[in-house]
Amino acid sequence: MEVVIRHDALTPELYERVRSTADFHPYPIDDVKTALDGGYCSVVADVDGEPAGIGRVVADGRIAFFIKDLVVLPPYRHQGVGSVILQALLDRIGQEACEHAYVGLMATPGKEGFYEEHGFTRRPGPGLGSGMVLFLDGAHEARVSTVNKSKEKES
Repeated sequence: MEVVIRHDALTPELYERVRSTADFHPYPIDDVKTALDGGYCSVVADVDGEPAGIGRVVADGRIAFFIKDLVVLPPYRHQGVGSVILQALLDRIGQEACEHAYVGLMATPGKEGFYEEHGFTRRPGPGLGSGMVLFLDGAHEARVSTVNKSKEKES
């Protein structure tokens, strides 16, 4: 099976269609367009001229890179497509990353081993704390207010 990578060809519609196969939260198309327009890079992996998977990177372009939304469509899973996507993203990062740059990601539960096979380190680990995440919802302003009040008390 030949996997062909198309760089920066990810459309909002394809993004949402592929992500839906992984049960990821859907976003409004306008928000997806804004996110893709502001991203560092994206790839679409094609097999026989049809999309088989996607991946993208959010980054500052030198020091910090975050792999996001690496998803392979169900008929193409466990056939090496994810590895080709990941390598294409890492190759692109390698073109601009400075020495000791950081490449992070949040693996879907059960997929950590895939990334470990490609050199990533599971966290927490020696010298590495846990990864953290905050999902913003309608309570965002209340959370920010709480954080700011907490910081004021520390001063």
